[in-house]
Amino acid sequence: VWYADLIGKDASGKPTGWADIHPRLFTATADEDVYVIGDAMGFISDQFGHYPKSAHVAHAVAKIMAQNLAERVAGKEVVPVLPDNLCYMMVNGDPQEEISVVFEYELDATGKVLQTQIDMDVRSADLVADDFAWIKSRFNDFL
Repeated sequence: VWYADLIGKDASGKPTGWADIHPRLFTATADEDVYVIGDAMGFISDQFGHYPKSAHVAHAVAKIMAQNLAERVAGKEVVPVLPDNLCYMMVNGDPQEEISVVFEYELDATGKVLQTQIDMDVRSADLVADDFAWIKSRFNDFL
């Protein structure tokens, strides 16, 4: 990203350290043929700044990017899709209990990306089962 000169700049012109990207299409602002996913993704929203630098978000954006690329190659309109984010946290090993947090993203009337945070703070064995089902679905995507 640095060598391709895709790093964003702040208001004073200093490099941000992250790629300057289209917040709904995940393409580099300087080159729409370059997709940026994972930890290199830069600023997304005035409300929350950046997407979390997490494997879940990188995986979700990779799937979205693949769909966007397929639409472009087929000559179709690229329909912006936003990722979700999810984090399970094991808080007790015996009995197994977890809490979780979900982040949902949507566009406001002006096209800006907004984030809603949903905390599930009640310790639950059901969340442990959900966590294992979630990770199994990720592994199935990779295998």
